[in-house]
Amino acid sequence: MKALEVAHAIRTDCLCFRARRAARVITRAYDEALRPLGIQATQLTLMSAIAAAGESGQPMGRIADILAIDAATLSRNLKLLDKAGLVAISRHEGDRRVRIVRLTAEGDRVLRASYPLWQQAQAAVVASLGGADARDRLRRQLDEAAEAVQTAFDF
Repeated sequence: MKALEVAHAIRTDCLCFRARRAARVITRAYDEALRPLGIQATQLTLMSAIAAAGESGQPMGRIADILAIDAATLSRNLKLLDKAGLVAISRHEGDRRVRIVRLTAEGDRVLRASYPLWQQAQAAVVASLGGADARDRLRRQLDEAAEAVQTAFDF
């Protein structure tokens, strides 16, 4: 098979190609909305996963599970938030091998300030999809796809 044929087959049939393309396009909409705060959608997603544990913080392994990302990618992304003063990373008191991530006061402020900007981006994306029913359908399909593939590949 020639490279041109392979490229055409992948562009036409590959679910990963289409999922990543859709994710990048949607992410741009949220990134644009969050620009005034100096954060990106990926950082907002990470901060919300951290904040979900409350003041006690979130173990890095749990964050990786929530976001379905590998430890190296998580560490790289956390370094940026740490450098910006938005998170603090410490060792677990009972198990020094476990690192706990918490939002700092500034991280908490940025997360709260992001909410109205996120709401605007969310509303615009939902409207572009055709409304709440389309959003709910897509959300359900994405969740089902992630679960099915995760189960099939035993991730």
